[in-house]
Amino acid sequence: MSIKYIIFILFLILSACFNDESSDSSDNQNEIVRSVFSDSTRSFKVHVFYEEGATPYTGVIGISGNDTWDITQESYRALFSGHSGRNIEVPSSISQMTGIVDQSTSSWTSTSLISLGQQYAPDLFSDSTANITIIFLNGTYNDNSSILGVHFSGNPFAFVFKDVVTSVGGDDVTQKYVEQTTVVHEIGHAIGLVNNGVPMAQPHEDSNHPHHTTNESGVMYWAVESSGNILSFLTDIITGSRLNLFETESLQDAQAYHP
Repeated sequence: MSIKYIIFILFLILSACFNDESSDSSDNQNEIVRSVFSDSTRSFKVHVFYEEGATPYTGVIGISGNDTWDITQESYRALFSGHSGRNIEVPSSISQMTGIVDQSTSSWTSTSLISLGQQYAPDLFSDSTANITIIFLNGTYNDNSSILGVHFSGNPFAFVFKDVVTSVGGDDVTQKYVEQTTVVHEIGHAIGLVNNGVPMAQPHEDSNHPHHTTNESGVMYWAVESSGNILSFLTDIITGSRLNLFETESLQDAQAYHP
C-alpha cells in the first residue's frame, strides 16, 4: 500500500465543507481567490487561533525529524510553486499561535462559527500578504461527532474540532497526521480549490460532492474509508517523510492560475 494512500486512510476525512450559494457569498469567495492567487501577492500567511482546551499539536512528528506543521507548510509551498517569489508563512509553535478563552460551546452552529471567525480572523489582505485563518475549537459541529473540520464558502477562515480529532484515536503520530490533513483540506476549500473559484486545468470535480476531487489519493477527496488497522501503517508514513498532501490535479490548477 502506498504512503500516499496510507496518509488518507489516517485522515478518514471526516470533514465537512459548506457552500452558501448567495451572490454575496460568491462575490466574497471570488475576492478571496483573486487575493490569494494574484501575482502581486508576495506572502501567503496562515493564522492559527485555538480555544482553551483545543491546543493544536506541535513539535517533531515521529522519527522523521519533521515538524508537525511542516505538513501544512510544504503542502502550500508545493501548491504555490507556480507563483514565483511567493513566501509561505505557517506557524510551528504555540507561541506563534493565539489562544482564545473557552467559548463554553459543545455544539457549534454555522451562525456561531461565522460570528467567531469574523471576530478573530485578520483582514484577508494586508501589505501584499493574503491571510487565511484556522480556528481550533472544543465540541462538535451541530452535534455531529464525525466532522473534523468545516469551512463556509466566502470566508477566509475555517475550523478544526479538537474533540473529533482526538476521538479518531491512535498514537501521537496518527493524531498529528489526522489534524494536519484536516488543516490542509479546509484551507484548500477556503482558497477556492476544486472549482470553487480556482478554475480546473482538467476536470476532476466529483459531481456528487461539489468542490472535492475525484482523485482518491488527494487531500481534497471527499472521503476515504479505512479498511484495516491504520496504526500499523505509521512506520511507513514516517519513513517516507511525506509532507505535501496535494494531488496532481489541484497542484496543476493552482500553478496555472494567475488572476
